[in-house]
Amino acid sequence: MPIALSEGSPLRYPGGKASLLNYIAKLLDENKLCGCHFIEPYAGSAIISLQLLRKEVILAATIVEKDPLIYAFWQCVFNYTEAFIKEIEKLPVTIDTWHEFQKYREADGIDDFSILEMGLAGLFYNRTNFSGIMKANPLGGLKQESSYKIDCRFNKIRLIKQIEQLSELRLKISVVYDDALEYLKKQHIYLKTNNCFIYIDPPYYEKGKILYRYWYDQEDHKDLAKFLIKCKTPWLVSYDNHEEIHKIYRKAKTVEEMFFDYTVSKRRKEKELLISNLEIPPGMKAIYQAAFA
Repeated sequence: MPIALSEGSPLRYPGGKASLLNYIAKLLDENKLCGCHFIEPYAGSAIISLQLLRKEVILAATIVEKDPLIYAFWQCVFNYTEAFIKEIEKLPVTIDTWHEFQKYREADGIDDFSILEMGLAGLFYNRTNFSGIMKANPLGGLKQESSYKIDCRFNKIRLIKQIEQLSELRLKISVVYDDALEYLKKQHIYLKTNNCFIYIDPPYYEKGKILYRYWYDQEDHKDLAKFLIKCKTPWLVSYDNHEEIHKIYRKAKTVEEMFFDYTVSKRRKEKELLISNLEIPPGMKAIYQAAFA
């Protein structure tokens, strides 16, 4: 039965993969991986891990994040819930706060400020910037001349409710501050010898530098592919459909082109790649694409 998106994630993310949820749930089921330890090395909104945990498709999850503000946000959600909610409640969602919080966007480590300060800044910029892009300008513009102001996506009541609900998963989820590939390399023995599945949604090849504060150059993409091609742990990668990605994953077992739908109205569809060391079961592609016909 399809999994409803429910309340989703508090974070807005460019290229978020909520539409992949049922696809991955079915992939896990078809490969007898339900109940696995789900690894999401590029956490972002962490929507896949969170929803699979909520529906008990998986037993545990580890999300890894290199951006200190996003890492701090998830730490606050699961480990400093009450204090975090109090900070959200008293936070002025204004252009003055946007400027005041710039010092947090300049942080390049998790020890520069307190976890609560950085987590709050992570949530603030994600919900007040254009398309949730952490390094973008604010909704409504710097002069706030648009009819959509900086606070139009910052519904405190809804965000607090989401955070309270997610905090109930704290015993089932681990949050790690690390580079995704470095984490996978360090954990390769654990990944190989335990019931694990890795879902990888790396920075886009073509627009990663524009969208993310921590993006990949050509060599980074190649290094990730090199590791995964040799990796024995079941994995799935979602990527933008670029000829270079086809090239560096040419030795992968399965490479499929599929349409992703990123809007509620379903008017904008993007063809992207799903790459795996698993054989996608017959009919999965048709089932998935039929949902967006």
